[in-house]
Amino acid sequence: MVVAKTNYRIESSLEVFYTGGPAALFPDGDRLACACGDETKIIDLETGAVLRSLPGDSEPVTALAISPDGRAVFSASRALLLRAWSAETGKVVQTYVGHKAPVAGIAVDPTGSLLATVSADHSTRVWDVAGGFCTHSFGGHRGIVLAACFHPHEMLLVTASDDTEIRVWDLVAKSCRRVLKGHFSAVTCLGLSADGWTLVSGSRDGVCIAWNLRSGAKLSTTPVLEAVEALALVGNNDEVTDVRFVERRASGAGAGPSPACVAVATNSPVIRVFSTPRFDCLASLAGHSAAVLALDAALLAAPPGVNDGESNRSALQLLASGSKDCGVRVWDVSAGTCLALGEGHVGAVAGVAFSRRRPAAFLVSGGSDRLLKVWDTSAVVGATAGGAGGDGDGTTSDRPLRLRTVAAVAAHDRDVNAVAVSPDDALVASASQDRTAKLWRAADLVLVATLRGHRRGVWSVAFSPVDRLVATASADASLRIWSAADGACLRALEGHAASALRLCWVSLGAQLVSAGADGLVKLWGARAGEAAATLDAAEDKVWALDARGDGAQLVSGGGDGRLAYANALADRDWTAAAKTALERDQPRRLLAVVNNVLEGADEPADAEAILRPLVAPLRGEALRRLLETVRDWNTHARSCHAAAALLRAVLCSHAPGELCALPGVAGIVDALAPYTQRHAARLDRLARSAFLLDHVLDSMSMLEPVDEAAQNGHAKPDGVLAG
Repeated sequence: MVVAKTNYRIESSLEVFYTGGPAALFPDGDRLACACGDETKIIDLETGAVLRSLPGDSEPVTALAISPDGRAVFSASRALLLRAWSAETGKVVQTYVGHKAPVAGIAVDPTGSLLATVSADHSTRVWDVAGGFCTHSFGGHRGIVLAACFHPHEMLLVTASDDTEIRVWDLVAKSCRRVLKGHFSAVTCLGLSADGWTLVSGSRDGVCIAWNLRSGAKLSTTPVLEAVEALALVGNNDEVTDVRFVERRASGAGAGPSPACVAVATNSPVIRVFSTPRFDCLASLAGHSAAVLALDAALLAAPPGVNDGESNRSALQLLASGSKDCGVRVWDVSAGTCLALGEGHVGAVAGVAFSRRRPAAFLVSGGSDRLLKVWDTSAVVGATAGGAGGDGDGTTSDRPLRLRTVAAVAAHDRDVNAVAVSPDDALVASASQDRTAKLWRAADLVLVATLRGHRRGVWSVAFSPVDRLVATASADASLRIWSAADGACLRALEGHAASALRLCWVSLGAQLVSAGADGLVKLWGARAGEAAATLDAAEDKVWALDARGDGAQLVSGGGDGRLAYANALADRDWTAAAKTALERDQPRRLLAVVNNVLEGADEPADAEAILRPLVAPLRGEALRRLLETVRDWNTHARSCHAAAALLRAVLCSHAPGELCALPGVAGIVDALAPYTQRHAARLDRLARSAFLLDHVLDSMSMLEPVDEAAQNGHAKPDGVLAG
């Protein structure tokens, strides 16, 4: 039966909220103020709903701004009326009158107490927000003033105009401090760095310019190739805070493991996975709401009877992350999904570590709230056991599991910087700004030992993979090795020129690798306590460091945003390895390169073909230093073969006249000659001794007669005696 409709009631509607013009984002990122005709609408960005309408004055809105606390909205219209509104009530709080032409832009200072307006009347005015009166009036521009911004720390105001100039105003002296000239059309927008001393300007000439605000000098010019009407600085989000080697498998049946990948945490909420050594971005893990500070990885073996050739269910690569949002998350790297979330910290989480003997049986975290927590992650393993490493469907729900806290303790008097778990899962180590590291029983976080000795905060801690040893890195620029049995300090390693920030064990516990605030990565002998090698890894602090396997590959990251992948020898990249050794005057490393070349060559000509391009580009002082190194090697029987091979490459690559012109070359030749003659005589004696061995073997009928060897097509061996 058809029922006739008698009426309709509107349940929902989507109304117009933007008709073009200015817009301003609230500090919380959830709301937007935008122009809608002569009104201003406040929009919920998630739903698109209009939260509030601020009535107009029949003239279009020309400029908008939001106070730093998000409580006030400032609007200007063509009616020359500037008003401050309460974002909560929608009522006018203050009115400002003074410009003779429409306002083109509004800026609010970081304290929210001052308001700057720029106008088509060529003037700039600064207002007291609460009092509503004008405190400054500047009139130096010769055209419409289009943009303004306050310095975040100094009493300075920067304005831009269509006269192509940028002016820096001193609010204390009430005068123009500097005029920046470089654009050829109207300067429409400005942006200041967090420290306030780098200014970026955009113009209708299609160019963005970065300026040093202290000196007024141009730092860089970037062609955009179209008119720039607005810009925003997104901040520095490439400072590397932590890295971990991970395995990432492609989806699909029969997909095998990819080459080594690294998960990288920067001062942004997103974790990125890169390939090595090219650093192609393979995946992004999004879920945190603040910068990620710490990572750790655990690889779960494939379920019994499952392999990559049969299905997607291969080994599962888990990644744990700790963030400034106070949360801990566990990720499936291959699927790119968050499997579990741990909430309970009340400060930034600066350290996370999985269990070792039973991978991902539990997770340890610590942070700025000084707490140490143990989380049960067995539920994550159980939920993914049936489809580990798959494509993410059917293993867990869309919502991550909630991690359960097993134990928690107020561990230190100051921030916890790092945590680690022993290879047998019995102990947990924590490192803190209170200058100590502590060892805890993993099951219940009962204190076992306190490691005292560092003079400043401890940044990193790691257990030896084979011995009952713990290593720590401190802001006092030293590393220390401790006994995990009684907490005694066994050895102090000194060599960094600034804070030691990260460390890890390599070579089955025989060596340590450390990274410091001096931008260097150092390789140490754990027993000798001496630095065996130094790598120049960054121009800033090296916050992140990890080793793959027994240390065949290293990856580091620092405050300059640079990721360094150290694997020159293992990758047979002889040129890179030799260049590094020569630049840093590391004869040991260079000797290792040459020996590797000689061992890997089937014929002497093959080795020479590799060595000659290494030495051919060397000139002057660099070539002289190389010859001095060859001279030193030539004094030892163990390294004389490398010396001879490298010397031959030099003689074949450089003209005699060039070599004779080198300062001190006569002394080098005088030192080379006697040792070379001695090595030649020794080799001659060895060759003669080999004939005696041939004679003995022939007498024992162990050698094939020459005529039979020829008949069988065998090459005549050197030194075979005729019967």
